[in-house]
Amino acid sequence: MDIKRIVRRLVKKYNTSDPFELMDALDIIYVKYPLPENVRGFCFSKLRRKIVVINSIYEKRRQIVTAAHELGHCLLHPKMNTIFLDLNTLLVTSKYENEAAKFAAELLTYNVDFSEYEGYVMEQIACALDIPENILRLAIKESK
Repeated sequence: MDIKRIVRRLVKKYNTSDPFELMDALDIIYVKYPLPENVRGFCFSKLRRKIVVINSIYEKRRQIVTAAHELGHCLLHPKMNTIFLDLNTLLVTSKYENEAAKFAAELLTYNVDFSEYEGYVMEQIACALDIPENILRLAIKESK
C-alpha cells in the first residue's frame, strides 16, 4: 500500500492537508466528544456512513493528530472494525494501526521541507512542527 501516494492525491484533489477539512470534503462525519483519557478517538461505519469520534478533552493539536490517524483508518481500512477485532478476536491489529499512523505522519508533514531542519534534533523539529515525536519519526523514515 503506497500511503505516500494516497496522501499526495488526496491533498492535491482537495487542496488541503487539514484532516477536518478532508473529512468534510469526503463526507465523513466527525464528532468531538469527551471520552476516557486513554481513548484518543475511534472510527466506525453506521448505515454506510463513516463516523469519527475525537476525544474533546485533549488540546486542539492532539485532536488534529487523532483526526489524521482516524482519517487514515477510514481511507485505508474502510471495512475494518479494529475495535471489534481487538475485543473479540485474536487477530493482531497493529498492522492497521501502523498504517494509520503512517498516513497521519504523511498528512501532517505534507508541506514540510525537512532539509530546513538540518542540524536540529528530533525533539526540536517535533516542537517546531507541533507534532508528536513518534509521528515525526514515521514521517522522516518514510521520506527517505
